[in-house]
Amino acid sequence: MNSSFIMEDHENSTVRDDSLLETIEENDEGASTTEDDISSVANNVILAINYKASCLGLAHFNCSEGTLYVVEDMSANAALVEKYHTNWSIIETLIFQIKPTIVLLPARIEESIEEILKAKTDEGFRVEIRPSNEFSHTAAINRILSLKLGHVQDDLAMQFVTPDDNVDDMALPACARLASKSAFLDLSSRINLEKEISIGCAGAVISFSQKLMALEDGLVNHNDAPLRINEIETFKMNEIMFVNSDTICSLQIFEDESHPNFHMHGSANRHKEGLSLFGILNSTVTPFGHQLLKSWFLRPSLSLPVITERHNAVALFVRQDNLHITHALKSSLKKIKNIPRLLTNLNMGKATLSDWKAILDFAFGCLRIRAAMSEIVDAQNIKVVYEILNTFDQVALKEVCELISSVIDFDMSRIDNRIVVKPTVDQELDELKRKFDGIEDLLSAVARRIAIDLPQIYSDRINAIYFPQLGYLILVALDEATGDPCCIGEDWDYQFRSDTYAYFKSPEVRELDHTFGDMYGMICDREIEIVHALQVDILKYSELLIACCKWTAELDCLLSFAEAAQLYHYSRPIMTADNSIKINKGRHPLYELSVPSFVENDTYLHGGNTEDDNDIIMEESEGDEERGPSALLLTGANYSGKSVYLKQVALITYMSHIGSFVPAEFAKIGITDKILTRVMTRETVSKEQSAFMVDLQQVCLALQLCTNRSLFIIDEFGKGTESTDGAGLFGGLLEYLLSPEFQRPKVLASTHYHELFENDTLHDLQGLKFMHMQVLIDDDVPEIEDKITYLYRLLPGRSTSSFGICCAALNGVPEHITARAEELSKILAKGEDLVTVCSKMTDEEVKSLEHAELVARRFLKEEFVVDFSSSSQKKLTARAKLKRILYRN
Repeated sequence: MNSSFIMEDHENSTVRDDSLLETIEENDEGASTTEDDISSVANNVILAINYKASCLGLAHFNCSEGTLYVVEDMSANAALVEKYHTNWSIIETLIFQIKPTIVLLPARIEESIEEILKAKTDEGFRVEIRPSNEFSHTAAINRILSLKLGHVQDDLAMQFVTPDDNVDDMALPACARLASKSAFLDLSSRINLEKEISIGCAGAVISFSQKLMALEDGLVNHNDAPLRINEIETFKMNEIMFVNSDTICSLQIFEDESHPNFHMHGSANRHKEGLSLFGILNSTVTPFGHQLLKSWFLRPSLSLPVITERHNAVALFVRQDNLHITHALKSSLKKIKNIPRLLTNLNMGKATLSDWKAILDFAFGCLRIRAAMSEIVDAQNIKVVYEILNTFDQVALKEVCELISSVIDFDMSRIDNRIVVKPTVDQELDELKRKFDGIEDLLSAVARRIAIDLPQIYSDRINAIYFPQLGYLILVALDEATGDPCCIGEDWDYQFRSDTYAYFKSPEVRELDHTFGDMYGMICDREIEIVHALQVDILKYSELLIACCKWTAELDCLLSFAEAAQLYHYSRPIMTADNSIKINKGRHPLYELSVPSFVENDTYLHGGNTEDDNDIIMEESEGDEERGPSALLLTGANYSGKSVYLKQVALITYMSHIGSFVPAEFAKIGITDKILTRVMTRETVSKEQSAFMVDLQQVCLALQLCTNRSLFIIDEFGKGTESTDGAGLFGGLLEYLLSPEFQRPKVLASTHYHELFENDTLHDLQGLKFMHMQVLIDDDVPEIEDKITYLYRLLPGRSTSSFGICCAALNGVPEHITARAEELSKILAKGEDLVTVCSKMTDEEVKSLEHAELVARRFLKEEFVVDFSSSSQKKLTARAKLKRILYRN
């Protein structure tokens, strides 16, 4: 008789009530999930907006990042907000930059704001109207103070009060007084608590986030939801460049491509980046690096120190003697995962085997990154290197690695589909496992002892088996003929049956239950206790791990810039306080990848000067160069590269402010507070607006926002209406931008309204320079499409024609149409009346008309006398006369 314990052999043929094991297996299912498979709450970006007493306040919380951002109150008395106030474009721009999934509004919000937001819900967010008391300033401070910040110890006994509570501060316990004061002081150093509107928005965001987490975890009281915020930061509008959705779209900063499978078009995260600036500069390998880089693109910096730090770091990483270290850093970064999410899972007791493996890999990766950073050449005064060397505590990171690797047996955990603890970690656990491993021999002995009292023919049909939570059982084969157990011993209690076996409890197995108990359950319970202790130990390093994650994300972004600079031959721009843009041999970063060769062009622009530079603290102006024009007006043939040139200057300026190197041989870029565009007409059937009206609104917004430090790109403004009105609008716009009473931003414009140059209409404008894209014309060739050769080179002066007919011929317009168009174009160029000329007949038309006139005159000369005596004679006479009239030469 072969009686043994094999759980797996009978697993499919038995009834099991293994709730504990199922719970462990469910928790461990995440081992096969990807990094992006996170909960719906963790995916949310919650934005709260309030407008009260002529002040606009905002706060937003990125749940996956764990950072609460508070935008300082913006008063309507401030010049910036006063310009925005008419159409709330500041809100629209922040919606575009933050990309919220939920927008919270108080019940008493101004209706115009609510209407704007509800009209934009197709951008991927929903609007929630919340009670106004959730935006209370006092309640918000209490909510923020009661948070579990990433740097605050959880075991502090905190009790927070407000002046309205009338509580004697000395009556509080000493630890509570110390904790409350230190937390309040720490919070005051992070954000301005006197900004009532924005702080109230932060309180609303916290309250709503806690309710979302309570719903997900099934908690009755939302205050019990373990909301953990790693950082609280102030979001300052005067420190970022203004770029709205029109600018982002016109310059092709981002370009989403739909999933090739039509059924995936509506799914989240089912798109990829197409040919865009972000697409070619983004080679990040960490989830937080990707998020941080996108935030740099959406919010370019205006701080010279910040921009200079990024440029210094990129210059360090592109050095030839550091390239091997750069590759090692990139390889180590691939092990970096979303640590805030992992720590949240750890804190909530939901960590899976893959989470533990990710934390272990993260700690090892940080150690390798620090080791590589210590070998980098000439890293003095590079902030990211300094912060990594000082933040990445080698001793603490090694302790994290040792704690996890010494406790968790990853190989056995993958086999058993649960978290298994290594041997020698706990004596009690080792003893339980030793006994559990010997159960097979013990069950064989019990089965042989039971078989002694049964007939010999049944001895090989009886076995002893163990089920977790059900204990030890006697397994008896069923008779094939009757379907009943082949034998039943004395004092056996029937338990259940399967298709082939019946299960019983005998005195022998009851003794085993009493002696050994549910060993598998005890092993699992003990391992859960050990893993929980490990979880508590690892959470003590939360602040360190989050700080490491922050700097690895920034390192990932800088390495991405360095890789692009090396791959596409970019050079470092010089950032300056001069309100100028000087570019030598500039290129378009996207267009140069789409053509065999690219013609480089120069740019020199200088904006106006004012005493107020929007509070931007910068170095002194060099002022050693001749002042350039404030506006360049481009003319030239269609298809000659005017739009590409306009966009390349804007993109080089933009790339300089995000910290990237630029596609130019030399670039000296002054701080530019806004890039405004009238390039692309974004039409939509959801708005009752014509294309011309959209263009006018873009220009109107740009005029409201323009300062002396803005860059304004205007590509063929005025088209879409009558040519005289369009030309007048374009000329009036240029005159206003360059007028002494305006701040004179840096302007790049193109036009086909050549009539503006007649009578020197624009030549008297101070600061305006005429440029054109060079082409070669050969009038001797017979084919129209061969008459023009595009050189794509920018030269001073203006063009006299747009050569639209040649462009039409190059694009396949039929020859008879282009030939006629050329005739009409020459007539118009001579100043002749087009109506009179078009009414002139050809020789064939003249001959036809002369013949018709002759026939008419013959007809009038004939006399048709009617003779009623003979009808046949009458018909013959009339026919003969008509024949003579019509057919006589």
